[in-house]
Amino acid sequence: MSAAAAIFWNEVLKARKRRAFWVVLVLFLVPLVGETVDNVLWELDDPTRSFSLPDDWIGIFAYPTNAGPYFVGVLMILLFAPEFRWRTARQNIIDGLSKDRFFAGKLMVLGVLVALFFALSVGVGGSAALLSPGDSGPTLVRGVDLSLFGAHALGLTLFGSAALMLAATLRASGPAMGILVVYTALEGFTAYLLNRFESLESISDFLPHRVFRTLILPGRHYPEVLAEINAERAAIGRPPVEYLDLGVLVAAALSYIAAFLAIAYLAMRKRDL
Repeated sequence: MSAAAAIFWNEVLKARKRRAFWVVLVLFLVPLVGETVDNVLWELDDPTRSFSLPDDWIGIFAYPTNAGPYFVGVLMILLFAPEFRWRTARQNIIDGLSKDRFFAGKLMVLGVLVALFFALSVGVGGSAALLSPGDSGPTLVRGVDLSLFGAHALGLTLFGSAALMLAATLRASGPAMGILVVYTALEGFTAYLLNRFESLESISDFLPHRVFRTLILPGRHYPEVLAEINAERAAIGRPPVEYLDLGVLVAAALSYIAAFLAIAYLAMRKRDL
């Protein structure tokens, strides 16, 4: 078995044994399945309602699917931060695992969590839509749907990398999760203050959580949704909604991810375990 495979399976075995992993997974799955069942029952009760693909990807990627990044962040912290308190991180190095390989293992965990939560979101909602009485089209996924998929995957990675950074720097689950949660509220207040000054207003668009929220907005990916929103705004005399270019948002998200992972790596390299 190669070194990479050994590190990967070591992380998988550790995660499987952690009760926190299964608890967080169930906390995500229960509302996800519940909302999906509700969509199917709604269709059965209302003949005019159709729950099918590809038209309902927007609904499938609404709540609770779009809460997935928060669950990834919490789970990343719970799987990583306790290793410092339990001294398992230190023991891994004593047993011959380099810091670089130890960190690579955590990157693998991040990748698996992103893939897992994305697959659950697509699998549960998509399967229900295909099995429901509504007629799904011959094309189940369109280009605009892939754009929404990519935005969601980017959001999962953004929150996961931020959590990895917090776990590596704070090395304690409670403070790391506290900061992850509190930051969301503080960013909202910061954006409010910035928006009060015209010269600073554009800065708020590039704050991490705002980048994520804008990326996953349906109107950002579906022109017909944006047209409907702007028609409603025009009817009440409000200006149309204008989003930042998608490429700019993606570049901002990738920059944050790179910065978070770099800080996490340096914290691992420079500090004693």
